[in-house]
Amino acid sequence: MKIDIHTHTKKCKQGDSDNRNISPEKFDEIIRLTDVKILAITNHNHFDLAQYDKIKTKVQDTCQIWPGIELDIMENNRRAHLIVIPNPKYVTGFNNKVNELLTDKTPDNFNISIEDTVSSFDDFEPIYIAHYFGKTPNLLDEGIEKLVSLVKNKTKVLKEASNAISAGIFISHGHNSIYGSDIQNWDNYQEISKLLPDLRLPVESFEQFCLLLEKDNATINTILEKKTPESLQLNVFGIAELIELDIYNDINVLFGSKGTGKTEILKSISKHYNDIGFENNVYESNSQKLEEVYDLKGREYDSESTTFGIDNCYNELRRLRSVTEKNVTSLSSYLRYYSVDETNRISRNLKLKNYTQEDSSSPERDFEEIRRLYNKFEQFLNFIEFERTLTDIIGEELISKLNDILTRISSKLKSESLEKFTDLKSISLFNQIITVFVEEIARKTGQPQKPISTGFKDYASNRIKIEKDLIKINQCISSQIQPMIEYVGDLGEKGDLYCQTNIKIQNGSIIDTSYQPIKRVNKNPQRFIADKLRTLTNYVYTNSLFEKINEFKQIDNSDTITSISDLLLFYRHFTIDDDQYTPSTGESSMVLLHNELMEDKEIYLIDEPEKSLGNDYISNVIVPILKQHALSGKKIIIVTHDANIAVRTLPYNSIYREHDASGYYTYLGNPFSNNLKCKIDTKEDLDWKEISMKTLEGGRDAFGERGKIYGNT
Repeated sequence: MKIDIHTHTKKCKQGDSDNRNISPEKFDEIIRLTDVKILAITNHNHFDLAQYDKIKTKVQDTCQIWPGIELDIMENNRRAHLIVIPNPKYVTGFNNKVNELLTDKTPDNFNISIEDTVSSFDDFEPIYIAHYFGKTPNLLDEGIEKLVSLVKNKTKVLKEASNAISAGIFISHGHNSIYGSDIQNWDNYQEISKLLPDLRLPVESFEQFCLLLEKDNATINTILEKKTPESLQLNVFGIAELIELDIYNDINVLFGSKGTGKTEILKSISKHYNDIGFENNVYESNSQKLEEVYDLKGREYDSESTTFGIDNCYNELRRLRSVTEKNVTSLSSYLRYYSVDETNRISRNLKLKNYTQEDSSSPERDFEEIRRLYNKFEQFLNFIEFERTLTDIIGEELISKLNDILTRISSKLKSESLEKFTDLKSISLFNQIITVFVEEIARKTGQPQKPISTGFKDYASNRIKIEKDLIKINQCISSQIQPMIEYVGDLGEKGDLYCQTNIKIQNGSIIDTSYQPIKRVNKNPQRFIADKLRTLTNYVYTNSLFEKINEFKQIDNSDTITSISDLLLFYRHFTIDDDQYTPSTGESSMVLLHNELMEDKEIYLIDEPEKSLGNDYISNVIVPILKQHALSGKKIIIVTHDANIAVRTLPYNSIYREHDASGYYTYLGNPFSNNLKCKIDTKEDLDWKEISMKTLEGGRDAFGERGKIYGNT
């Protein structure tokens, strides 16, 4: 949730922008588009109770609205701005006091001293927020010191910075600091709100916010306990050290010096959750390489030509390897038969031997067509039977009628199919009988066999079938396959990184060494066989056809190529803007970590995510993702040496590992109470901020830039 302690809803002074004026309706519309959950209305030297009440009522289910005012302070003849935000329960008294002070005054000519400000408003339990340093007109250090000396509660005096970085620098030097939008134009508020401070803990009231400023442990623990932690007992290093941890459905950071067993603890946590059924794994930076994750060398990659809509041509290649020549009946066979007198009386009287075989090609085509239609109808009937959505849409009655009609059609096709099959088999049987009789008569009588046919039909049909098989094979070999492109990740200014897989079918002319066979076949037989298949078409109607087919079969390891799938080649690489690109080690780490965090999991276990990554990427990309997972109630356990992660994520739970002469110790705490406590009574509590800044790499810098939190933790 975000907080904005400095907003304007009215143009009050002559120098104010007209765009500060906003109606309660427009205010409500804009706030609902943001993540701002607490907002203080602090108009210049003015408080409008009626407007405050309307806005508060309008957004009561969305946002807390606190009353306030931005005062012109005159101190040592120097003007400064000081925001006063009273406890909302005193809004009526606050309104009366403002009206009293402004009697006979206007926002343009009103000013007040620090003493009068405190005496007028301190009974309303306010928060005081002074413009400081670069936030002009600013109150000088002596003015702030005077303010602190006069107020009842010193923790409620804050310094307003101009932005997150400035606030963070103030915080790192021990100053309570915060900042607000100081909105000039409400049309821009939705975008501006994204840069406002985050309240890591869910603050439910003004009083609770003030207690957090005081670092009230009871309040902090009450808020933390709204997320019930899971207590773990881990026997990581043997009986000598039983580690007790609390794990929240939020961000849990495990940090400490190198060699204190953090990775082993993380792996033990992983085992614990796997053992109770929460499948997880530990992400270890630099343990994987991007090219291995995306299998650039294709060690795990396999595919079939049918995946790309290309027939495997398994049967066509099998027939090509087993095909033999069908010979035309020679004239000598006729000459032998007609030159010998038929002397056998029985043979002379057998009329069957004079029959010619019937043509079976037409019945065969008819049968295949009927069978194709029948199969299609059966598939459609199965589709209707199991497609429940169709039934839900058109209703049982229509489905029943459709089924009845289709079943009758299917039955008719089946009957017709049986009839065509009978015709085909009758012709086939008749032709076989003729062949057998003619052969037997010749064998029994010793007379030459009368040729049954010229053989030209079989010869031509055989060549045509070979040609059809070769045409189909070569058409498939010539097919083009579109590259497969998978999104890998965002490389910032360089652009989006993709993994592209190019697939080609070896056609006999591909010699690019980047391409490797998908199947376990050698590249040479692939290329030689594809080349021979391409040239065989030229010899289909020549006498040398079977000589060429034999050469094809004699190619070394030709038997390893049994389908088009065995001719597949692939080349996988990374691209940016369609140009080949090789990511650096750091870029690989960026992508792998980002992809790990973008997976939808219940538990994220991350070991040293900062390796090979820049601070900007961690802060601008990784930290927001971790915070979003935390808001979704995920468990995130991170081992890190980096303050960008351990500090900027504002973890619910910090686990610190310490090693001294006496042994190893585990402390638990959080940045809100600024405390780390060890389970062992003899160990004193540690200061979270001090330990973090001392232990974490880049600790002081991270604290210096960490402006999106109230207080000085």
